[in-house]
Amino acid sequence: MKSNSNQKAIIDIGSNSIRLVVFSYDKLVGLKEHHNIKMVARLSMHIDAKGDLSHEGVHILIETLLKFKKILNDISVDDVFAAATAAIRQANNRDAILKEAEKQTGIEITLLSAEQEAFYGYLAVIHSTNIPTAVTIDMGGGSTEVTYFENKEIKFSYSFPFGAVSLKKKFIRDNSITLEEKENLSAYVREQFHILPWLHDLQVPIVAIGGSARNIAQVDQQRKKNSMHGIHQYELSASDLQEISYEFARSTIEDLKKVDGLSGDRADIIVPALETFRVFMEVVKGPAFIYSKKGLREGVILAQLIEQSPKDFNVNDVTTNAIRHVLGKFNVNENQSLQLYEIFSAIYHTFTEWKYITPLRNNQLLRYAFQLFHIGKEIDQDAFSQHTFYLITNLTIDGVSNRERLKIALLASYKNKDTFKQYVGPYQHIISNGENKQLRDIGAIIRFIKGMDVLGRSHIKSVSLKKSEYKIEIIFVVVGNYMLEQYQAEKFKKHIEKIAQLEVKLKFINAEE
Repeated sequence: MKSNSNQKAIIDIGSNSIRLVVFSYDKLVGLKEHHNIKMVARLSMHIDAKGDLSHEGVHILIETLLKFKKILNDISVDDVFAAATAAIRQANNRDAILKEAEKQTGIEITLLSAEQEAFYGYLAVIHSTNIPTAVTIDMGGGSTEVTYFENKEIKFSYSFPFGAVSLKKKFIRDNSITLEEKENLSAYVREQFHILPWLHDLQVPIVAIGGSARNIAQVDQQRKKNSMHGIHQYELSASDLQEISYEFARSTIEDLKKVDGLSGDRADIIVPALETFRVFMEVVKGPAFIYSKKGLREGVILAQLIEQSPKDFNVNDVTTNAIRHVLGKFNVNENQSLQLYEIFSAIYHTFTEWKYITPLRNNQLLRYAFQLFHIGKEIDQDAFSQHTFYLITNLTIDGVSNRERLKIALLASYKNKDTFKQYVGPYQHIISNGENKQLRDIGAIIRFIKGMDVLGRSHIKSVSLKKSEYKIEIIFVVVGNYMLEQYQAEKFKKHIEKIAQLEVKLKFINAEE
């Protein structure tokens, strides 16, 4: 059987779970995940009194690897990188485990050092967010890695020898945590964090990685009935963590299994993780707790890809690359998507100078919305606006917060006032009335400009605007045949007239005459 040469596999052997991820990479579409299979192993629960991974633990590891090997053979993927973290790293018999696993499965396991584990998490964060300075925390089952970076340059890293599974084993006896157990656990974690002087009072955002952080973000989304989809870069406050902590401390494991957003297999270890995050936020005095969907596995993958194609992974181009990948998935040319963007910018800036529109704080959002404008037409020409709004509000776009993604979606899907009102309705708790009008008017200008670009050509070279008491004149300098552009401009100028509450006159000057 022919090998899937463009697909690679990562096996992440963690303390809580073992996961197989199969992926491929292309510059135009980015990183594509083909398969993601998780097995709950709880290896750190099988460390015995001597500090060895028990026979049962080794058996679970090897059986899981054999299952993954069958899957990989079935899908013809033979480029495999297996990485083990804390559970095996902390086991006294780690060398024997690695040797036996390779002997029985044929899979060579790379044992990551604590420093490597912390670095890969950091690498994933700086390549998937636009947060310049932050502290990261990656809590696994048997260890917790923290890093501090400034301007995306790593300054410090450390690995603590405890995780959600080992904390549960150490502090929680029964089906729910007692007040005394909670206080003891928190005191222990706080004492551990105080080992690091550089961690105190950093007052920078906290970026959290891993399954426990993901579950806490999902729980918060559900309890707030947040209508935005997507969890990457979801943000919680210290009071959010405190409220969830209070709710969870009163719950049994059976109660927690019923909580919306919380995976059943994490119900028994979520409280230790939550208390760790809460104490960590107190120590750091972080203004926000932000979940990153990209973590250790993505960091390992990125390290390999950066070595092969370093120019594809500039940490300052996170969102530019992410937008290119969205366009690539729909076979839209990146340069084509920016056709007439300078014409749009000229009208937009003039309208902000004339006080018709309040300028956006982040001008980059204009560029992204312009590029993604009506991308839904690649799915269905008739329902292009609806598809555009749905796609963008459900996609993960690296470097863009949920709120920013909603703004891009509202701009890129603009069709008319009625559809805009329909889309923004469920998000009034996120978008203020002032922003509502601002985004609607900017979307209308994009609609006007994009409406002229039906043939995807560059016949419009520049634009200028004149204003009198009763009208606005928009003068386009063009080359070649501009009849279709003129027709479309006349058709869509009503969008501009509604913003200015003035008549709009269009003038086309042929530069070649």
